[in-house]
Amino acid sequence: MLLDDVMERIMRQTLEALLFEGIISAAEEGLTWTFEGRASNEDTIRYTCKAQRKASFGRVKVEKHSIRREDKPSVDLYRFVEEVIVNRLNGAYVPQFVSELFETLAKDHQSKLHEAERIPIADRHYDALESYMAEGHPYHPSYKSRLGFSLMDNFAYGPEFNQKIALQWIAVHEWLIDVSVSRGVTSEELYADHLTDEDRQTFKDILTISGCEAEHYVFMPVHPWQMEDRIPTLFVEQLANKDIIVLGGSRSSYRAQQSIRTLSRRDKQDASYIKLALSITNTSTSRILAHHTTQNAPLISDWLQRIIRNDSLLTKLRFQVLRETMGLSLRYQNLSSIAYGSAYGTLGAIFRENVSLHLDSNETAWPLNAVTLTQQNGESFIQSAIDQHGIERWSDALIRSVVLPIIHLLYAHGIALESHAQNIILVLENELPMRIIVKDLHDSVRYVPSQLLHPEWAPVLNPEPETHRKFNRYSFLQTDQVSEVRDYTYDAFFFICMTELCFTLEKCGLGEQQFWSKCSDTILRYQQEHPQYQERFELFDLFSGDGRIEEMTKRRIYGDSELYFRTAPNPLRLAAGVTR
Repeated sequence: MLLDDVMERIMRQTLEALLFEGIISAAEEGLTWTFEGRASNEDTIRYTCKAQRKASFGRVKVEKHSIRREDKPSVDLYRFVEEVIVNRLNGAYVPQFVSELFETLAKDHQSKLHEAERIPIADRHYDALESYMAEGHPYHPSYKSRLGFSLMDNFAYGPEFNQKIALQWIAVHEWLIDVSVSRGVTSEELYADHLTDEDRQTFKDILTISGCEAEHYVFMPVHPWQMEDRIPTLFVEQLANKDIIVLGGSRSSYRAQQSIRTLSRRDKQDASYIKLALSITNTSTSRILAHHTTQNAPLISDWLQRIIRNDSLLTKLRFQVLRETMGLSLRYQNLSSIAYGSAYGTLGAIFRENVSLHLDSNETAWPLNAVTLTQQNGESFIQSAIDQHGIERWSDALIRSVVLPIIHLLYAHGIALESHAQNIILVLENELPMRIIVKDLHDSVRYVPSQLLHPEWAPVLNPEPETHRKFNRYSFLQTDQVSEVRDYTYDAFFFICMTELCFTLEKCGLGEQQFWSKCSDTILRYQQEHPQYQERFELFDLFSGDGRIEEMTKRRIYGDSELYFRTAPNPLRLAAGVTR
């Protein structure tokens, strides 16, 4: 049954995170691991599973359908959560964490009921594939919680259901809105991607009927769920005094990308994508859009674009970014302090370049996490590509394409990207990896200003407000700690992204040790070819034994009062034979 499969995944993935982060312990006897639960009468309950501590950062992988309670062949998810989590853990946020697990159960089961057996060949391209990336986070236990969505909302707006979405619009008075636009782009050009002449005229007529002068208002797109569930109550005063005017939907139809809050236009293939504020929580993050991120987005994109254009290796690798060309946000500081607290981040948008602008006619693009996708019929999405090119050639091409630009940005430029698989687009020719494009840049870079290769190029950014730092202490762009820059790449890219690629390719015949040897060889070869960065190799040491990994599950259970990190065996270090 599909429900049983979802329950088993949640239980297994939760157990893997609990064991890896040391939240619970287990006695290991070969592949048999024993751990304890606690019954409601305080009796100790014996649980076992088949598990391995992998060479990839010591990640724990539990064998499917191997979890046993008191040696019985089946385990009930509800009893597992009660005995292993609720009755054992003392974290302040345990009830919320449990709620997220069962929200994930309901929404992933709903997703499985609508999942295609196999992705059609015609849909093996970026925009369509975004709707098939239904697996969610490969590590986080509550990988599809979407707190705030009902099941009806989930069906209407979840990317895997591929429903037609009508983008909503409001007009905001100029005194209450900030707009940031990339160099060489105009807001008029960006609006033209999404609003027809008829749309614009309708909106202007609404403003005129409302007694407002259109030239003093800025159009802002709003997610339809946000329009229905948040805007009417959060902005009663602004709606009443006509600082905000509801305009209704535009004529175009949209589809949700896998991030849920980013929409792509269906009937205009090169139209910019729009990322919207959405007051839901998914995995470990609220999906609002902070003011400073919207205003920094074009600045960061222009900065990275300048670096790429002036870097011979990045040019040779044909590395690119999807520039975020316009950011819109309410000026929340113009609200009362009470209104500020409840409304912050709930109205905003970021316009992002369409991937088609960066593809040649012989190229196709996949979300990188398509590589790890197992279709409902059990077939790996990449099986046909592996069959065509062979595992050695294909994996070599993949690792080189993905690793080189990421480490070059780190070593040469001192810039780390939060490059998990959802933020990387793999470009292929004849299904062979050739290069990557990265996206989602507005709050996904980290650097020490003094360690940049060209510090004079760095943008003057809008700072994070103190309230934002208190809410998410790990959300910042600039730091004075070099280790925090290195670890940003080490954690998001190697620990999550590359490890999941490793586990997938292992199923296709590439050994885990072989994978990490290919990664370390790629880095070492780069270092040999670029001796001018020798000091940077030591500064941003990817072969170190002290790289820190964020403990995401501890954060969900114990809260954000402190940062939770751990060190783990570094597979790059082990593969390279580094002993220092």
